[in-house]
Amino acid sequence: MLRLEAVARDAFHASVNAASEAITRAGGWVSGHSLLSDAMAVLQFEIPGDRLHELVEELGAGGLKTELPAGASSRGADISGRLTLYFRQGSGDLRRDVPPFQ
Repeated sequence: MLRLEAVARDAFHASVNAASEAITRAGGWVSGHSLLSDAMAVLQFEIPGDRLHELVEELGAGGLKTELPAGASSRGADISGRLTLYFRQGSGDLRRDVPPFQ
């Protein structure tokens, strides 16, 4: 599995949306996600192996700078990957109103 990481400087939802659109523009698709408060988001994706460099370029254009790991291969088969976005401004705690219960 390919693992990419990036520090997001934009707002949480804008950065997650930019990452999702970058994956799609590079010919891939998002297969799952985990949102961890407002501090981190993880997008699981699939992408054709020959479009990895295009993915990195698209992420960079969206303000998410990342690099391919040293052993990443650009073979033709689809590759499973995970993009972890870290948010510097995230507090790690989202407050939600909890309705009263009896």
